[in-house]
Amino acid sequence: MGNGKVVQLSWPQRWYQYNKQKIPMIFTLIGTFFFTAFLDFNVQTTEFKLESHISAIRKFLNTPYNNLSAFYLFAMYLIAIIQLFNTFGFAKKRSPMGLYLITFLTLLQVTIVSLYTSIFFVEQANRLDYTIDSVARFSFTVFIIGGILFIIGTVFAWFYVDWKYVKEVE
Repeated sequence: MGNGKVVQLSWPQRWYQYNKQKIPMIFTLIGTFFFTAFLDFNVQTTEFKLESHISAIRKFLNTPYNNLSAFYLFAMYLIAIIQLFNTFGFAKKRSPMGLYLITFLTLLQVTIVSLYTSIFFVEQANRLDYTIDSVARFSFTVFIIGGILFIIGTVFAWFYVDWKYVKEVE
């Protein structure tokens, strides 16, 4: 570059150079979509219907895992939304404290996803009248995909953290 030559980068290279610190936010945004978008719905007078998380845990009524599965579902939704706002802040500042919070929330989210998924298999092992159906499989698969996307976003956050970040007094 010092000899007067202009280096022209391709579109993907320019995009990456300008937006690389936003990559964790993008993966977390898509992961949050997986955690929050597939809630059960039924559009009246049409064929549009999705049975997912609520339908999957409804089969745990009157079992020891009834309230626990509902709590895990609530916690996953809440953590996904908190994580989304946290990564938006990280994309701007890239602070180490934001990175530590992203890492902690991702570990917590993946742990809760694992516990939620295990409930289905434990219930199937303990009850003769329960089998994991397609609704339950869809429910925990969506959460596993969301967890994987959170992990990928966290790994990218570790690459792009600004270790020399100092908060400026406003």
